[in-house]
Amino acid sequence: MPPKQTKTPNESVQEMGKEVTKESIRKSVWNYLEDNDLVQFPRPVHHRIPNFVGAATASEKLTELDVFKRAQTVKINPDKPQENARFLTMEAEKTLLVPTPRLRHGLFNKLLPPQGCGKEILRYCSTSQGLKEYSVPIGLEAKVKVDLVVIGSVAVSKEGYRIGKGEGYADLEYAMMCAMGAVTPDTIVVTTVHDTQIVDIPEELMEDHDVLVDYIITDTQVIKCNRTKPKPTGIIWSRLTPEKVRQVPILKHLREKEKEAGKDVTLKDGREEEDIPEREDRRRMDSDYGRMRFRGRGGRFRRFRGGRRGGGPYRERRDTEEDRGEYAENGEEPGDDKSRQRFRRNRRFRRRRGPRRQDDGDNNEESHDDEHEEGESEGEGRRGQPRRRNMRRRRPRRRDESENTGDDEEHEDYRPRRRRGPRTRAPIPTLFVGSIQRSVRVSELKGEIRGKDVNPIRVIWNGAKGYSLLQFQEMQEMEAALDALQNLEIRGRKLRVEKSNRLKHDDSDNAHDGVVDEKADD
Repeated sequence: MPPKQTKTPNESVQEMGKEVTKESIRKSVWNYLEDNDLVQFPRPVHHRIPNFVGAATASEKLTELDVFKRAQTVKINPDKPQENARFLTMEAEKTLLVPTPRLRHGLFNKLLPPQGCGKEILRYCSTSQGLKEYSVPIGLEAKVKVDLVVIGSVAVSKEGYRIGKGEGYADLEYAMMCAMGAVTPDTIVVTTVHDTQIVDIPEELMEDHDVLVDYIITDTQVIKCNRTKPKPTGIIWSRLTPEKVRQVPILKHLREKEKEAGKDVTLKDGREEEDIPEREDRRRMDSDYGRMRFRGRGGRFRRFRGGRRGGGPYRERRDTEEDRGEYAENGEEPGDDKSRQRFRRNRRFRRRRGPRRQDDGDNNEESHDDEHEEGESEGEGRRGQPRRRNMRRRRPRRRDESENTGDDEEHEDYRPRRRRGPRTRAPIPTLFVGSIQRSVRVSELKGEIRGKDVNPIRVIWNGAKGYSLLQFQEMQEMEAALDALQNLEIRGRKLRVEKSNRLKHDDSDNAHDGVVDEKADD
């Protein structure tokens, strides 16, 4: 186990001197935060924007800035440490824009929480699950004006230099906003970090496409950066590869738009999307081994060394003395193509000989013994009867077959078994309750329906798909419950209650995920 890092990231960067790189700074920050328990869920912190201890307090200091008070539209990244910043932005009744994950489906999602909702709903909307449920995408045609940009960082300097987790999406998002006209060079960029994430980043590591910040906010201080380098003003197409353009569909539209405007949109190395195979963007070359590496769980890479899944080189078959004799007879050289081909051909039809399985019955035993005695020599002879695949599933013998074996009394009353038809049952009175949010629990639904004096005999819950089924004992009870639940609401959303014709037979246990039985007295 490697020793814990006790030196701060800034001290480690100073010791590196001229050998410092962006990746070395990232590792130093991640190791220090992880080893000293300065981060919260999710962990480990490596390859993430750190959810540092005090992130909520830093977000509260963000609301004290004048630029936040004046802003009407705020763009905040969807990472965990900025979750409280998203909540405070919606609580202040400002327009919140969140980038889509990895820019797969557009650039922005606009948060639309329910009108008049409380803090509990707003906090849920600020989570990653709430962003999926309460947001709508914004197209390129929409005229968006962003007043404030809040991003996360792995490391940042007082000069405004910022280092992310290394995937480049924050830089690409800012460049795309510039191309859309959503931001200008005067738009304020703020980042929230831990105090130990502030390091002295050399200016030589910064490139033209890197985003610069204007304010650094921690849980203890607010720093206004002495920024002298200009911010990016648009997309630098010469930095992008055709694979990246294919991964981010919105880039293709922006490129066509700028190409029509007469701008230079030549990609890196002068390549185009047509120059790459159909799925090359999903694979990456491993420069160390010169083989393809594939992205596995959690964004990690699995290397298949030597072409084998278990690792290591292929094992070559060694020639035996018998093989060498065959080579000499056939005039072949060991290891040539003909000998290898013949070996594979012979090996393909080679079967393992095992003990023969004898069937029941005296007649069968005699026949096998006769076959074995017909002049078989050692190492050769005829194969036995093919083995039965399943000895248990044997059909019952008929009466004429049982007469040969003397089992008349046992099979005298044998009759073929008749297949029963499907059982018919009366329809079960059932109500369908739809439009349920995925975050709602079954206990909340039970509390609401009990408050309206509705007591079903069974609740079939499928909240993951947004609906539930209420079953009743009598049809009159279902009709009365339908009238009582017409205005049923949970978390400010009106639910759809109607009769259900899905469950007319009692097969609900196999058709749905979870069944909760409850009686009227519960």
